[in-house]
Amino acid sequence: MSLRRSSIVLITIAVILAAVAAVLRFIVAPNATKLPEDADQTVHYAGKAAILDAEALQSGDTANALKTDIPVTVDRRVRVTSTHGDTAVLQDVMTVHVGKQTLPSSKTYAVDRRSREGTTPPASTAAEPSRGALSSAFPPDAARDDSYDYYDSTTRSTVPVRYTGSAEREGRSVNVYEIKIDAPVKDPAVLKPLPAALPKALLAGLVPTLDSTARARLTPEALSALPDPVPLTYQGRSTLVAYIDRQTGIAIDQKVDQKIVATTTVDGEPTSLLPVSALAFAVTSESSVDLGDTAASAGLLLTLLSDVTPLVLIVVAALLLVIVFIRARSRKPGSTPASGDAPVATSPAQPL
Repeated sequence: MSLRRSSIVLITIAVILAAVAAVLRFIVAPNATKLPEDADQTVHYAGKAAILDAEALQSGDTANALKTDIPVTVDRRVRVTSTHGDTAVLQDVMTVHVGKQTLPSSKTYAVDRRSREGTTPPASTAAEPSRGALSSAFPPDAARDDSYDYYDSTTRSTVPVRYTGSAEREGRSVNVYEIKIDAPVKDPAVLKPLPAALPKALLAGLVPTLDSTARARLTPEALSALPDPVPLTYQGRSTLVAYIDRQTGIAIDQKVDQKIVATTTVDGEPTSLLPVSALAFAVTSESSVDLGDTAASAGLLLTLLSDVTPLVLIVVAALLLVIVFIRARSRKPGSTPASGDAPVATSPAQPL
């Protein structure tokens, strides 16, 4: 009877191990990819900027109105402020330091904790209208195709995300995505400090500094036909390149080229004049190293939960079942029972 009892115990342990492996692989591991309740990440960028000098412009010094090659640093903090089931409320705070200026901005998004795409915000929560689009993060194991959309808060527009291939950053395999934006600026916080119009005399003085298309359109006749002051609108033109860790979705490297261009209408045609701001920056090497380390740690945990530990448990369970099978075969008729697992044999009767 002891063999039978031990076999039952081994089979029970094997079933439990297989069940634990399934729970880890199909429940715990997927839940581990959800955006954590305490997610909080700060990334630093550095680059160059070109900024319109309003004082120089107003004084008529059009040749020096656009200041170029100004060092710029950017601090960006993205953190979860609350969760509501599978919805997380993200606060995305970006502080741009250009020369002596500090330009802060703060945006709030409601995102699906699994897909990282925008979703309906919780009641009484004001969030950007990013439903169905990425805004601040990519999901783990992101698709290597053009299936994503991206929400840009400056223009409040949604644009396609283009997958351009794979690369390596900080020893990690990454997917490379490119995002291009060209749409009217709609963010009130961005528009507020920008002039709604420009005196015609100032515009005339700027003509020699403009590109060939604008110069060709702004002939003396066209200038004279414009109202005074000349009404302005603003176009947001950006290119973002993101290097997304293939396993965890962490952006190990990013490059941003962002412009806000003043435009007006000449002879019924929208005409770009000049950028009021142009920022070009990328993740600093120090931040990239930190992000790579974070991705490596998170990736190791995911590998342990989804692959290594379930596989080890399944192998151990299989070994236990093999032991039970071998023991069962050893009890077939004609085989010698294991010690303690069969009745004691009596000696054959001796002849008289």
